[in-house]
Amino acid sequence: MPTMSIYRRLRFLAALAVFAMLAAACGLKAETREQIGFAAGGTNGFTDQTAFDSGTGSQVAGGTTGSTGGATGGTTGSTTGGTTGTTGTTGTTGTTGTTGGSTSTGGSTGGSTGGSTGGSTGGSTGGSTGGSTGGSTGGSTGGTTGGSTGGTTGGNTGGTTGGDTGGDTGGDTGGDTGGNTGGGTAAISGSDRTGVDAAAGSINIAVHAPVTGAAPLPVTSFEEARDLYYRYKVGQDGDIAGFTQFNISFADDRYQPSTAVQACRQLAADNFLLTGAGGTDQIQACGTFAEQQNIPYFSAGVTEAGLLGLRNYFAFSMSYRAQGLLLAQWVKAQHPGQKVAAVITDTPNFQDAVDGWEQGVAASGLDYYRTLRHPKGDNSWYNTYAADLQQNGVDVVYILTAPVDYIQFAQQANLANYNPQFVGVGVSMGLNAVLGSGCPNVDGGEFFSPFPGLDWARNNVPEFFSAAQQFGTPSDDIALSLWATGMIFSDLLEQYVSTYGSNDVTREDFRNLVENSTVETGIFPSTSYSPDNHFGANQVHVIKANCTTEEYETVASFATGF
Repeated sequence: MPTMSIYRRLRFLAALAVFAMLAAACGLKAETREQIGFAAGGTNGFTDQTAFDSGTGSQVAGGTTGSTGGATGGTTGSTTGGTTGTTGTTGTTGTTGTTGGSTSTGGSTGGSTGGSTGGSTGGSTGGSTGGSTGGSTGGSTGGTTGGSTGGTTGGNTGGTTGGDTGGDTGGDTGGDTGGNTGGGTAAISGSDRTGVDAAAGSINIAVHAPVTGAAPLPVTSFEEARDLYYRYKVGQDGDIAGFTQFNISFADDRYQPSTAVQACRQLAADNFLLTGAGGTDQIQACGTFAEQQNIPYFSAGVTEAGLLGLRNYFAFSMSYRAQGLLLAQWVKAQHPGQKVAAVITDTPNFQDAVDGWEQGVAASGLDYYRTLRHPKGDNSWYNTYAADLQQNGVDVVYILTAPVDYIQFAQQANLANYNPQFVGVGVSMGLNAVLGSGCPNVDGGEFFSPFPGLDWARNNVPEFFSAAQQFGTPSDDIALSLWATGMIFSDLLEQYVSTYGSNDVTREDFRNLVENSTVETGIFPSTSYSPDNHFGANQVHVIKANCTTEEYETVASFATGF
């Protein structure tokens, strides 16, 4: 039977360092900040299984600002023109306004008037100038521009300024120019700007993760690809929501909830938001602390216990409980008639995972043996559980443990000629580095993941690979997950600018925005938050281990049911 060589064990230990630090730089000391692109997310340092979350795709500036433009054109056209009656109708012309963005008259008037008037009207002054300029400019410019210019250009500029102001320039100027200066009309009411220097285009984001005891081996994929998305995006567009510097701080939480709270308290002093890269108990502890301090806190979806209902906590991916319901459907569809069991670490924060799974088992009518719980940090159960499951004819095993336990349990089971089909949730089991140490015993394992395999990415995210080639970074699955995480935070910041008309970000207003946002990266599952639901994802990717290529391959993407 194959055994794990010393070299392969070292390789795996190196990988553990990466996944525990998926948002922290390898080799960084605790609380060290570097000016790098943020890529927080990852696994739990293999203490507990965790998901790298995510969310997905962006409310277009024109969308929010189109509504803002619509709010402004509808404020400027309605308030504005509402004051002036006709311009209100003209403001509704919004669609014609596109011409205003592109014709020269509209482009100068719609860009000048719409930019000055509309962009000032649609943008920052959208409220004031939109009110005043909408009254006066809607009167004057809607009278003058709507009269003189609006006589001639009032078809054009009134239709293009009122239209463009409300529509395209409100959408364009509000969207583009409004990128950091205009666009939204919502009033900024918060006061906590910790970690943000809008004028300098700088924002600080903090990550905690359990990394103590990890093998101190360099991992180039993390070191070199952590800011890949930011370099690419800023290179393409010049900035992200007015920001050009993303400063990331990291602290080791040492796998302990009490240490995690200490780390988060220190990080909170000069960072805008906190992110838990992994470790269910630590995420729960820091999420509770962040709630008490009114600090936005993000993590992969782990337990719901103690986190459900918190205003400042947001999960990037489905919780373990929610994934358990889907996993039972997957097992029924893919392994019909097979006898099923589960092996899950015995920690209180996995209880809701057990509840969700067993609820799914009952709903799907699976032939179920039992759920086996093993003590955390104890490996004496490997042979006993393998023998128990084998003797009772279990064909499919849902495993929710640290990846080290998964690999060693699979190896011991194989030595006893027991090779069940492994299935699971989260992200850590689905990283390619697990296969480097776990193959051939984990071949064919099927796991839910917040991001797809590289086979899918090669066909669907070519810019990731070209950017990696351009900047000379690795293009592995870890780098892909870092890329997608950068997209999430960039998108939320852009939505903030579109809503508030400025990158003057406050913690209070950012939290209020996030809980009413939808994020779509096209890589991570779509995430839609609401004031009543901060666990906004409902999709998973399904990946399957291929020990020949030592890569997980995508067998289902963006799935909501089976």
